[in-house]
Amino acid sequence: MLFNWGKKKLKPEEVARMFVHATLDSVEDAWPDVLGLMRETPHMERPPEIDEAEVAPFLLVVLAGNLDFIPRFFEAGTDQCLVEAILAELAVQLELPPGQLASRIASTREAMVKLNKPSKKTVSAMSRGMYLGYDLNGYQEEYFRSLNVPNPRFLMQMEEILQHFLWDWTSFNEQYRLQLQHQQGVTA
Repeated sequence: MLFNWGKKKLKPEEVARMFVHATLDSVEDAWPDVLGLMRETPHMERPPEIDEAEVAPFLLVVLAGNLDFIPRFFEAGTDQCLVEAILAELAVQLELPPGQLASRIASTREAMVKLNKPSKKTVSAMSRGMYLGYDLNGYQEEYFRSLNVPNPRFLMQMEEILQHFLWDWTSFNEQYRLQLQHQQGVTA
């Protein structure tokens, strides 16, 4: 446990606030560029008709990918506590009922994973989530449209972008330690 010395201890609620605010800010800041890229991609037959205010599918994909990533970096139980804190903070920030928000993120994740099979790569699933969330099949060239599958070149282009929206939990764990409250009031 010598490696935990010097690490700043944070409660799940503090980490959730950091994560939520950073994620919401990055999605808001990047949305015009991501939208522009989707409209101008050479991998579609015609530009997708996506409204500038239609950021929700992008946000859901980023959230679903990030929440899917958390169990890889935290022990069982700790990961669930952190996810619950993140969902609670998101619900406050987005002014949505927590159950509704969790359900929308879960259904986005399920759709991404289903289309991504057999691959288990999170970023790959996220790129497919963008394809689904913005219903891009109708904008593709006939070959991919008739197969009802995303153009692999478009997916690669999306993966390059979406990887920048994954939280760096490795760096986080190098600097911080998640402090959980146990039933007896002892901290870990």
